[in-house]
Amino acid sequence: MELLQRLLDKIDRFELLIAGLVGAVVASWWHKDDLADWRAWMIFLVTGIAYSLYLTSMVSTYLGVTEPKIVAGIGLLQGTFGGSLLAATSRPIKAADLWALIRQRFGGGNPP
Repeated sequence: MELLQRLLDKIDRFELLIAGLVGAVVASWWHKDDLADWRAWMIFLVTGIAYSLYLTSMVSTYLGVTEPKIVAGIGLLQGTFGGSLLAATSRPIKAADLWALIRQRFGGGNPP
């Protein structure tokens, strides 16, 4: 019986993986300017999948959703928003000159 439960859990995780992947691919269409190379695109996809795998159960429990089709839809949305959240947080980090701030804060920068 326990083996059957493990198998069902793996199938559910696979469905969430696919839902997160599809959600991230759909969201990547609107983030073409942020995804300049294949590495950025792969990180975007992996982030969407990770959000779907690890946050869908938390969100569905919070919302009280138990039907598998609706949970898969929540996984799709988590995949979509996961990649988008990563792109939105990386823009200000790229725009900020962090090395200048570190040099100024810890020495080597312009004197006050």
